[in-house]
Parts: sequence; structure tokens; C-alpha cells
Amino acid sequence: MPTNDLEFAAFVKTHLTHGHCGSGFPNAPCMRDGKCSKGFPKRLCERTVLAENSHPEYARPNNGVTWGSDPHGIQAIKYLAKYVYKGSDRASLALQVEYDEVALTLKGRYIGPVQAIWRLMGYSTHEERPAVIQLPYHLEGRHRVSFTETMTREQVAVAIQSQSSIFVDWMRYNNANPDGRDLVYCDFPLYYTYTKKRGWQKRKKGQSIGRMPVAIPRQGEHFYLRTLLTVKQGARSYRDLYTVNGIYHEFPSAACCAMGLTFDDSKWVTLFNEVKDTSSASFLRRTFAATIHYAVVNDPQALWDRFKIAITDDCVWRMSRLGEGLNSPPSDWSDDRRRFDFGLWLLEENLKALGMDWAAARMSGPTHLWLTQQRNFLLDDALNFDRESETRTHEASLG
Repeated sequence: MPTNDLEFAAFVKTHLTHGHCGSGFPNAPCMRDGKCSKGFPKRLCERTVLAENSHPEYARPNNGVTWGSDPHGIQAIKYLAKYVYKGSDRASLALQVEYDEVALTLKGRYIGPVQAIWRLMGYSTHEERPAVIQLPYHLEGRHRVSFTETMTREQVAVAIQSQSSIFVDWMRYNNANPDGRDLVYCDFPLYYTYTKKRGWQKRKKGQSIGRMPVAIPRQGEHFYLRTLLTVKQGARSYRDLYTVNGIYHEFPSAACCAMGLTFDDSKWVTLFNEVKDTSSASFLRRTFAATIHYAVVNDPQALWDRFKIAITDDCVWRMSRLGEGLNSPPSDWSDDRRRFDFGLWLLEENLKALGMDWAAARMSGPTHLWLTQQRNFLLDDALNFDRESETRTHEASLG
């Protein structure tokens, strides 16, 4: 408790003290099987002890001072039952059977005479300049093809060969004309215009801005293709796009690596070095999952191996808390192996929340099935109550 700050000390006394429990208070919220589930009252201890893999045991010296308190009072109710005075949840619902045009008109937006005449004359209310053109991109043979249900297989095959895309036409123009080979894909609409019939042609007036759709690292080669297009000028074919310093690379990721567009994981090592000493293990697991989901991590497994001690710092405590609710790991496993495998199992829940599996994360998952069936531990705690005691309390409250 802070002794040099009276305001903080008052906060600790008000919000960080455990209520009455024990044999004299069997109905206390923390009571389980006749004893406090939080371990109160704590044993007396002359000084603070930092236990390994557990919470610290704070100093509670025996100074011989005791005092009594009156737990009764209406102010204590809100701590036992949150928002007891607010009542049950309430929702408002309105059903409209008939279409009321008058009511909808009355609820319409009010505009003044200037705005009204502007709209009556059909003038534009907004303008975008310069125009923005979406520039699609795709891997070889992955462009969109339109066909009808009545077309035969041969006709569909012909459509695939004949139909092109904005991206493919850009490479075809560069292959036939040298004037645009000093531009990257995004800058091409500044000086050229595109139509389906004529393809890319030199622009005679105006300008447009090209924008490629966003790609995230989990999209794999699609992401690296976009990265490559931001720097590669005047590509004339997929082979030319994937060629770096005269060497052809089969995949965009390899071409990006050869051009130095992908780097090592040193920045992620720096990130976790900064947060591991000040953040909880659960926060580190969420951060780790978000990093490999949203960012470019070259070797997630190596990053895990480097920081797994900090990421699984609470696993021993969690395993002891869950106890018999977990499936026992093999008896020949060391303590560290149990800890790290359980940490991978917890990390798997964070990955699932982001829609990822271990294959997408490029990591090896846990080897032990810690739970046969997924459980909701909050729900288990809520359902773990003494039915007879609650029945007596209910009957007593009814008088």
C-alpha cells in the first residue's frame, strides 16, 4: 500500500480489499466448499516473498492490532450485485404494418432554399478530382473471367484465353511500347487511360490516380506480388516481373527477397524485448498472434522460440488453477515441455479468434490435447453454486 500518497492509499483501502468470508459468512461470493476460493485469510508473513511461477506473497506482519466492522449497509449491495438498482435489460420495439408516406416526409431532412434550387436544377453536390482508378492485380492465370450458364466447356476455355484484365493489358502495353517502361503500375494512370476495347492508350487530357487494393501478409504470394509492383517499373510479362538482376524467380516472394523488399525479424525482436518485461503473458500472446496475422514475419517459429519463456510466464499458474479440468500430459514430460506446450494451446485460441490455424501461422502447434472438449471456465464458475443454500436464501427473501 502506498504510504507516501494518501490519495492512492484511500483508493487501495476502498477498491482493493477483500470482503468478509470464512465460516461466519458461508454465503460470500468467494466461498467454495466451505472455504475462500481466493485463499483468504492469508497467513501472516513478516516480509514480501517472491515465489517462483506464482504471485508474490505480500508482507502481513503480526502487529497484534485487530478491529471489527459492520458489514451491513445499503452501499454494500452494489458490490455484491452489480447495477441492482437499474432493473433488467430493456428494449424498445416498434412494428410498422402500413407504409406511411406522410410520416416519412415529416421525418425528412430540412434544407434551405439555396440547397433546394441546387438540387432541383440537378447540379452535382460533390466532386472528386482527380479521379481514382482501381488497379487490380493477380497471379498468372488467376484473372476474372465472365461466362454464361449456356456456354459449353470449349466456349469457356476460349473465353479464358481471349478475355484479359487491366493488369495483363498493362504488361502487354509495356511489351509493345517502350514509352511507359519507366513507370510503376500505380503511376501508369497519370499518363495513360484504359478502356476495355482499346486497352491502355496515351492520355490526351486530365489525370487519374491509380490505387491497388490492399493485401495483407496472410494472403501469401498475392501480398508479395503487390509489394513487387510498387517498385518494379515497366514489367512486360510475369517472367520479366519476377526477374531480378537477370535471375528468374518462380514466386513473387523470392523476387521480393532478392530485391531486398523483405527484411529479417529484428524489428519484431525489438518490439517483444520492449514489452516482455512490462506486459502480462496473456497480452504477449495476443500481441504475438496479431503480429503474425497482420505483419510480415519471416520466421514465426524462431520468434516464438526466442520469447516463449515470457509468453508462457503464467502457464504454470493457469495449469494449477484448472487442475483436474485438464487432460494430464505424458508423465515423462519435463516441466518446461508441459509449460511451453500448454502455452501453444493458449496461443491457438488467439489465432482462432483471428481466423488462423497453425498452417497459416507457419508454426508447429501443441502436441498434447489439453482439453477433450472446449469449456467456458467463466460459465463453469457461474454454475458452481450450492443449490440448497440458494434455495433457502430465496425462500427467506420471499418471507
